[in-house]
Amino acid sequence: MHVHYSNLSDSYNVVRGFDRMTPTEKKTKKNVREKTRYLFKLTVVGPDDSLLEDVLSTFDPVVKVDGIRIVSAEHSTDSSDVRAVFMSPKHAALDILLSLTFKGASAVIIVLREPDPELETVYRNEIRENLGARVPTRVVTIGSTLDEFKRTEIHHTFDELIEEILARRKKEQTAKKAKEKQKTTKSGKKDSKKKPAKKKK
Repeated sequence: MHVHYSNLSDSYNVVRGFDRMTPTEKKTKKNVREKTRYLFKLTVVGPDDSLLEDVLSTFDPVVKVDGIRIVSAEHSTDSSDVRAVFMSPKHAALDILLSLTFKGASAVIIVLREPDPELETVYRNEIRENLGARVPTRVVTIGSTLDEFKRTEIHHTFDELIEEILARRKKEQTAKKAKEKQKTTKSGKKDSKKKPAKKKK
C-alpha cells in the first residue's frame, strides 16, 4: 500500500488549523483588514426640485424627511471604504433645515438643467457663506433628459469628489504628523541642551 504523505500533511494542517495561505494571499487579506472606513456628507443643491430628486434617485431610493431629501452611496479604494450621505433641501424647506443640510458637508454638487453662469455664481456664493471657499464643488448639467450617459457622468462626478476628499484628508493627516514630529524633535533638543546638575562636594 502506498501512503501519500503530502495528503496526510494537508489533513494534519487542516485539523490543527494551520494557515496554509500563500504570502500573496496573506498580504491581500491584511490589506483588506486594514481598510479605513469613512462617512462623508454631500450636499446637493439646484433650482429644480424634481430634477434634484431624479439625480439623487440614480444612487438609491430617496428618503424625504421634513423637506430634506436623503440618499446614500458607497465608494471603495484600495485603502478605504466610504459611505456618502447626500442631503438636498427642497425650496420650501425652512432656513434652519437649509442650514442643517449644509452643516458638516464635505462637498457640494450643483445640479442645473442647462449651463447658467449667473445661477451657478449664486449657489457658489451660498456654499461659500455656509462652508467656506475651500470645500470641493462640482456642477452637473443634465440637459433635456437624464439618460444613461448622464447617469454615468453623475456617478463619475461623485467618485471624483470622494477621491478629492480622501486626498485632502490624507494631505492634512500627513501635515499633522509632520508637525507633531517636528514638535517632538524640538522638545528633545531642548532637553539635551539642559545643563547637568552640579555634583555635591
